[in-house]
Amino acid sequence: MEVRCRTTNADVTKRTPRLAQLAGFCCLGWNLPALPGTPLEALMICGQGRSWRIPAPDVHPASAAVAPALLSPSVSPRLDRTLAHVLPFHEIRVKMRKRFYIFIAIGAFLAYSGLIEPNWLEVRTYDLKIDGLPHNVTIVHVADIHTKQPGYREAKATAIINQIEPDYVFVTGDLLKSSSQIADGLDFMSGLQAKRGVYAVSGNADGKLVASIDRGITPKAYANWRFLENESVDCGDFTLVGIDDPVTCRDDLAKAMVGVDLARPVIAITHFHAKKLLAKLVEMHVALVLSGHTHGGQIGFGPLVNRIEYAHRSKFIAGLYKLDGTYLEVTRGVGTNIFPLRFLCRPEIVVFHLHG
Repeated sequence: MEVRCRTTNADVTKRTPRLAQLAGFCCLGWNLPALPGTPLEALMICGQGRSWRIPAPDVHPASAAVAPALLSPSVSPRLDRTLAHVLPFHEIRVKMRKRFYIFIAIGAFLAYSGLIEPNWLEVRTYDLKIDGLPHNVTIVHVADIHTKQPGYREAKATAIINQIEPDYVFVTGDLLKSSSQIADGLDFMSGLQAKRGVYAVSGNADGKLVASIDRGITPKAYANWRFLENESVDCGDFTLVGIDDPVTCRDDLAKAMVGVDLARPVIAITHFHAKKLLAKLVEMHVALVLSGHTHGGQIGFGPLVNRIEYAHRSKFIAGLYKLDGTYLEVTRGVGTNIFPLRFLCRPEIVVFHLHG
């Protein structure tokens, strides 16, 4: 007798004795499993017991002779209803267990990517040879702080940078979140220490700060830090060019390059390496371009990163690139924005040891 159902005969053989026990069925002392094709199998596995009204040849003869009524679902409606609900209840338990594991996995992912990795700062170090550089220089590059309120991450970043004791610290934009207070961002800037100065350019999230500087409310330079708005600074060993934010169309490369001697090493800092801007900098043979804005994608898992907005901002999403003699470094940044998660994309502080 053939029984067609989604459960294999091997599964039926294993489940049938236990299901029968749960339903109150016993073989009167005979410890025999219900074999494939019996009414009991159809009743418990396929839920079609009422359609079977013939003797079961595969059941042990003693069981069939002594308790034939138990093999007929129409004789015992209570047994019929009980057996019919055993498998559905088992399936519900299996589904609930699977969902429980899924919830555990999602909870673990959110805990790690929302609490652990965003605060797990990495220090990345590069040793580069720059033609024409007379002395060795140590530079720290940070970006995308997105300070809302100074907390653990900001304090940790400040401590790491100050421990390095660099010659320069360059901050390439997005010091704030759009809802941040200006004082919180300036507090982070004031905590940075460098032997020769801290220089910064604005990012697309620094609208409040830029407006405050333009109105003269916030100083453009204070103590050891200074904001560069399409202008250059002679740092002795090299020329530093600060290009304003290309994302909000505030960049003016021609203005920034006024008076710059391209025969000397030139380092350019900007919030985003826009395609046209980068092409011009490479054409000018700028030695090093420092940029951010991409956050490294915030998600470093291949199948996911291509679905995230950050990954589509540029083909240069994170790391060091060499373009016709010009080095481009794109940092993953320190903070997060849009969604407060990082996964396989730790926040970073980048250190350059430049050699002549």
